[in-house]
Amino acid sequence: MALGIAWCAFVVLTHFSAQGWQPGYDIAIYRRGGADLLAGRDLYLAATARGHYFVYPPLAAVLLAPLLLLPPWLALLVWDAVLVAAVVLAVRLLVRIVAPGGSGLAAGLAIGAVLLSDPFKEAVVLGQISPLVVLGLVVGCALGGRTGAVLAALAGAVKVTPALVLTAAAQPAARRRFAVPVAVAGALLTLVGGLAAFASWRHYFTDLLWNSARVAEPDTPSNNSLAGGLAHAGVPNDAALVVAGVLAVPLVGLLLVAARRSDWDLPHHRLRFGLLVALVAVLVTPVAWSHHALAAPLAAVLVAATRPPRRLLLAVLGLGLLPWLLPVLEAAADLRGGWRVLTPPLAL
Repeated sequence: MALGIAWCAFVVLTHFSAQGWQPGYDIAIYRRGGADLLAGRDLYLAATARGHYFVYPPLAAVLLAPLLLLPPWLALLVWDAVLVAAVVLAVRLLVRIVAPGGSGLAAGLAIGAVLLSDPFKEAVVLGQISPLVVLGLVVGCALGGRTGAVLAALAGAVKVTPALVLTAAAQPAARRRFAVPVAVAGALLTLVGGLAAFASWRHYFTDLLWNSARVAEPDTPSNNSLAGGLAHAGVPNDAALVVAGVLAVPLVGLLLVAARRSDWDLPHHRLRFGLLVALVAVLVTPVAWSHHALAAPLAAVLVAATRPPRRLLLAVLGLGLLPWLLPVLEAAADLRGGWRVLTPPLAL
C-alpha cells in the first residue's frame, strides 16, 4: 500500500510517462464548468484547445464548483489525495466483504495493486472524477440499503452510465430495498442540477447526452468500449457505433440475469453485481477512456482475495492484462493492417 501511495505521489509530482497536455487537464475542465455555472453560462459551449467539452450532467458542475476556491496546482494535489484516500478506504472495505477474517497484508496488497494500476495512474494525472464514480457504484451495491442506494444514485447522477445499476430491479428484494431508493435519490439529485442550471440541464438531456461525437470518435486509441474495440479492429466509426449498440442489448440482459440470480441479503453477491455493472458500463458507452476501467483491476484484486486458490489464476490474468490497457492501446495505434486486431481493448 505504501508503494502504491508513493507511486501516485511520484506520478503526480513528476508527471512521469504523461504527455505534456495531460497533467491536470480534466480538473481544469471541471473548474471551468464550475465557473460557467456560477456565471450563469451554458456549461457545454466552451471547448478546450484540444476540442474537449464539459460532458457531465449539471449536477457534476455543482459538486465540483468548490475546486475554484483553490489555485489549479493545489486543486489537483487535493483532488488526487481524495482519490487515493477513497481507494484505500473502499478497497479495504470490499476485501473484508469477500475475505472476512483475512489478513491485513491481503488488504494492503489489494490496495497497492489498484493504486499501481494504469487506469488509476491516468486518473491522478488528469485529475479525473471517474474513480469516485466507480467506487461509489461498487461500494453502494456492496453496502446495499439506503446508504448504498444514495452512493449508487450519486454515481449515476454524476455520470449517466452507472444508472445501469437499476437493472437490480429484476430481483424482487433488490427492487424494493435498493433499486427504488436508487431511482428516487437519482431523480432528486438530477433535479438539483436542473434547478442550478436549467438551460444547461435541458441542453444536456435533450441533445448532448446522445451526442457521443462531442467526446471523441470510437477509434480513439484509448477508447475501451465495445464501439472502440470494433473500430480498432477496422470497422468504420459509424458502423462500430451501430453494431456496439446491438451488442449492448445482450450485455444489459446479462445484468438482468445476474440480478435475478443474486441473493440481495449477501454482501458478496451485491458486490459481484456492482462490479459487473461497472464493467458493462465501460463496454456499452460509445467512448470509455482507460481511467473509466478502474473496475477491472478492482475486480481482479477482489478475485485474488477470495478462495479457493484456483481463482488466483484468473486474478493474475486480470492484473496482468486489464489494468494496463492504455500502453497496449497506444502501441496498437502504431501498428498497421491486421496486426491492430491483436491488441483490442477490454471490449474484445
